[in-house]
Amino acid sequence: MKAIHLYIPANHFIPELPGGSLQYLRYGPYLRERGIEITVLTARGPLHDKECFEINGIEVRRVSTPEPSGFLQDLLALTNLAAEEIKKRNIRNRACIQPIGTFAFTPGSVLEMLRIRSAGIPLLRHFTEVPEPLPCNRLRFLRNCLKARVGLSPYSRLLMCSQVMGRAFQGYAGISDRRIEVIPNGIDRGVFHPGEDAAKPNLRRKLGLPVEGPLVLSVCSVIPRKGVDLLVKAWERVLAKHPDATFVIVGSDFVRPTLSDSRDRKEVAVFIEEIRSAISRLSRPGSVILTGEVDNVQDYYKAADVFAFASHKEGLPSAVLEAMSSGLPSVLAPFHGFPAPGEEYGIPDVHFLSASHDPDSLAAGILCLLSSETERRRIGNSASRWISETQSMDYAADRLATVYRSVCGGERI
Repeated sequence: MKAIHLYIPANHFIPELPGGSLQYLRYGPYLRERGIEITVLTARGPLHDKECFEINGIEVRRVSTPEPSGFLQDLLALTNLAAEEIKKRNIRNRACIQPIGTFAFTPGSVLEMLRIRSAGIPLLRHFTEVPEPLPCNRLRFLRNCLKARVGLSPYSRLLMCSQVMGRAFQGYAGISDRRIEVIPNGIDRGVFHPGEDAAKPNLRRKLGLPVEGPLVLSVCSVIPRKGVDLLVKAWERVLAKHPDATFVIVGSDFVRPTLSDSRDRKEVAVFIEEIRSAISRLSRPGSVILTGEVDNVQDYYKAADVFAFASHKEGLPSAVLEAMSSGLPSVLAPFHGFPAPGEEYGIPDVHFLSASHDPDSLAAGILCLLSSETERRRIGNSASRWISETQSMDYAADRLATVYRSVCGGERI
């Protein structure tokens, strides 16, 4: 079986890891086992020390992009570089290109991408967010649909991480289901699996967390759309019933360097300060711990008793899947793009508890789980089995490898 060469142009990859980049970093060794060789071409920045290296079975090359630079210009330059290398190596029948990053286009970029595809090089795109059409009249809506369809026209396959995302693209841009592949966010069960209850005290000590009392966890960046403000408001209600409880938020609590828009940077900076201020006004400010980014998030899942997630808009966040896979009972507020019952997250009240985007509702869900070890165990065990059966890394890698071989005209695995 000949190898398929997957080129991934990405504005950011290492050490910055936006959602799509992080997912493919995890996929690397699994796809290599299936004969998919990945090369990432990414823009070189002033803080990058290595120009070429390998990580998780992926070759990463940092490239100087033309001036003046910009998000779309850089990504297009990296994509063209991948196309030229494929032609030079004469591997057009065994290679494809899949840019990663926020989807944007201009008429000129669409023509460039169509030129690459007309040269016999398949193009794919992996989406991590559900499109949200802006309110408008019927004529403008149809115009936006046509514009989206044109922007997506160069791509042989559109990879979606959830079924609701696939339906949204079919409805909004009129994309044929033959071009859409729903690939779950594969979860590594070797890393994210239930821990032993007896090991929790020592694990909490290792993490510098309180050994006694309930521990509630959320894994998300401290940014406005993640709903951290709602969780902090809900926490005062939880403390009223469990004054010894601890709430741990794992994720970036600073303005990420990947935020290039000055307005976005200012909004996030203001929000972070508001969250810190809200925590300081709690009856027990020390009961909330912001860890920042960590490289051992699996330990936090195993140390916690309950997981809570209150985001307003997502694609299919891996944090929820990881928590469920780890046997951690979850309270989830359905966001824009939330899977339908029986899809990626399973069934409410069986695999997770559902809450609204309201502090009282979130607190009620958390308190319900904290009040019953039997209920925590029931939901946590059901969730872990569900992820094992439907969202495993091996399953996702098999599906991806099949798609890449299919677009290259090669054999299916």
